[in-house]
Amino acid sequence: MDLAARPTLVKLFALLLVLAALGMIWVGTMAAGYYVPALALLLEAALLWLGKGRRLFEAVLLINQVSGLLLILDLWLGAGLGDLKLDISGVMLLANLAFGGPLLSLLALPLLALLRFGRAIPAWFAGARA
Repeated sequence: MDLAARPTLVKLFALLLVLAALGMIWVGTMAAGYYVPALALLLEAALLWLGKGRRLFEAVLLINQVSGLLLILDLWLGAGLGDLKLDISGVMLLANLAFGGPLLSLLALPLLALLRFGRAIPAWFAGARA
C-alpha cells in the first residue's frame, strides 16, 4: 500500500506515536527504563502504519489505560491499604510503562474512540488484513 492510500488519521497518529517514542528515547538517555515505553510506542506506530495486528494494537492501548487508571486510583484512594498500596502502585506503574507509558496514555483515548466509533482506522485494519 502506498502513502496516498493511508487515511489521514493513520498518518497523523502514526506520526504522533513516533514523536512520543522519540520523546521517551530522549528521556531514556537519562533513565534507561524509559526505553521500554519507547519500544512499545514504536510497536504501536508500526502496527498502525501497516494496518496489521488490530487485536494486539487495541490490547496494548487497553492495558495501558487500565494500568494507568488503577495507578491513579490506588494513589488517590489507597490509604486504607497500608504497605500494600506501594506494592499495587509499583506493579501498576511498571505495567503502564511496559505498555507505552504516559505518552501513550494521552494518545490512547482518541485512538480507542476512533477504533470503536470511527470508520477510517477500523477500515484501515480490515483492508490490510484482506
